[in-house]
Amino acid sequence: MAFFIALGALPLLTGCNSNSFALDDGIPSTPPPAVVVQSRTAPPPGPLAVRKTGAYPTFDPTLTAAAEQIEDQDYQKTEPRLAALARARQNGSISEAEYQRRVAEYRRLAAEHGNDALADIAR
Repeated sequence: MAFFIALGALPLLTGCNSNSFALDDGIPSTPPPAVVVQSRTAPPPGPLAVRKTGAYPTFDPTLTAAAEQIEDQDYQKTEPRLAALARARQNGSISEAEYQRRVAEYRRLAAEHGNDALADIAR
């Protein structure tokens, strides 16, 4: 009886080793080939070498501000004037030429004020 059970199970066991039994969804499980990307200006591979330039390295470059900073009292004085100018332009109470004239005046004042403030700080 055990012989017949083993004989009946033989096709099932051989089916596990055949190519017809697969649990994948058709997507190959092998990884794609690796592609090495390197620029042409990269140094050749090898050990790093010490370069003696005769100067010490510096780690403190001079930082510059993205924009000139203004004092709080300067902001408190100019912000209402600029907001009023923008509102006057929106509601049409001043002409475009007058608006551009005032903007140019404020920009000139800002450029001169920055230089004057720097001169005051240097004293």
